[in-house]
Amino acid sequence: MTLISRLYIAAVALGATALVAVTTAATSGMPSLGSLVGWTTFVALGLFSETMAVHFEGGPTGKIKASIVFLPLFACAIVFSPVAVVFAVIVVQGLSETLFKPRGWWRTVFNVAQYVLAYGVAAWVYVWVRDAVVRSGDVHVIAFSAMTATFFSLNLVLVVGILSIQSSTKFTTVLQKAVGPGGGNLLYDLLASPIAVFAAILYFEVGVAGLLLFLLPLFLVRFSYLDKLRLEQATKDLLRVLIKTIETRDPYTSGHSMRVSILAREIATDMGLGRSFIQKVENAALLHDIGKVDSAYSEIISKPYDLTPEERELIKTHAAAGADLLQSLSLVSNDIVEAVRHHHERFDGSGYPSGLRADHIPLVSRIIMVSDSVDAMLSDRPYRAALSVEDVEAELVRCSGTQFDPDIVSAILANGTLQRAERLAAEFRARIPHSPQLA
Repeated sequence: MTLISRLYIAAVALGATALVAVTTAATSGMPSLGSLVGWTTFVALGLFSETMAVHFEGGPTGKIKASIVFLPLFACAIVFSPVAVVFAVIVVQGLSETLFKPRGWWRTVFNVAQYVLAYGVAAWVYVWVRDAVVRSGDVHVIAFSAMTATFFSLNLVLVVGILSIQSSTKFTTVLQKAVGPGGGNLLYDLLASPIAVFAAILYFEVGVAGLLLFLLPLFLVRFSYLDKLRLEQATKDLLRVLIKTIETRDPYTSGHSMRVSILAREIATDMGLGRSFIQKVENAALLHDIGKVDSAYSEIISKPYDLTPEERELIKTHAAAGADLLQSLSLVSNDIVEAVRHHHERFDGSGYPSGLRADHIPLVSRIIMVSDSVDAMLSDRPYRAALSVEDVEAELVRCSGTQFDPDIVSAILANGTLQRAERLAAEFRARIPHSPQLA
């Protein structure tokens, strides 16, 4: 961990400590027995929610944790004072980090501290807005909305901050990945948040016994997350098995589709494209060579040297074959199908299978064309070693306007995309145990 990362974590921890101190000092009197029982129940619900957390692929770290712990903690903020929320967070997140999923010391400190800050500030916002608007202890939609917006915003900024520092990536780039396509999981959490109001009302009306009814919506939200996880994971697993089947025929292209997918996502991000479009680019790039799963291409894709004219004509059919295969899968959108079909079209119209040119080629296909070519140039082949970043840059400039979209080339050169692609290719080369020595 770098010094800057440690300083950032220390600053967050110091801020959390200060918040706890100020919040505790602002609280007077001892809680009643009933309040302690109620607080303990919310803490138990929080711990229960953490045990039901599910993990699925996505986000800037490759994994997203989907937990509904925010629901009982939001309800706690409605029912009790900010100090109760702060200590509930310390107990729930502290135990979750140390017992349910032990992590490194610095990571545990950061996760607990940033949650204390996010929930603590959000709880104070709820009190301030509630008192300013209605001067009442009742649930108020404006105060609740302000609290949820504060928590999710502050939590997102703090987490993206440390990920940006650790990965040496621009804050906005990490933020896009964290939020996900179309708002993704953040929108999902926001839509689920009002369930916390239901829990608070149950507590006000029935007491602790009413919170037992809160378990039902908790289960419903949890299984909703789980269904999403299973659907996404099953689809990705199926497609990756197909991709792996292709790449195991040729060790020199091992990981090629995954690298092209990551590189295409980086290019789309550098071009400032929307989150849903970036997800489409990433998925289509992963599948761009799916047509080669056909046994007709087995000998050709493992051939180490130049192809015969007949073999070249045959290999050109893999793009359309892949699109036809994907068209039979209901979970694959037509945009991705067409992106795969046209990923070998050239900007000047000399590509295949349809000879499309310029803007008539789907933008996703144009990005894949560049990503595919860049990864090929940065990877070792039996007949040559990987090219240097400088040589690849020169080749992109030379082919800009003929093979490649000039706007995509400009975005790559302006944002250091090639340097990131070279590091990625080097990582994959290091994983191949017996790479041949090339002159």
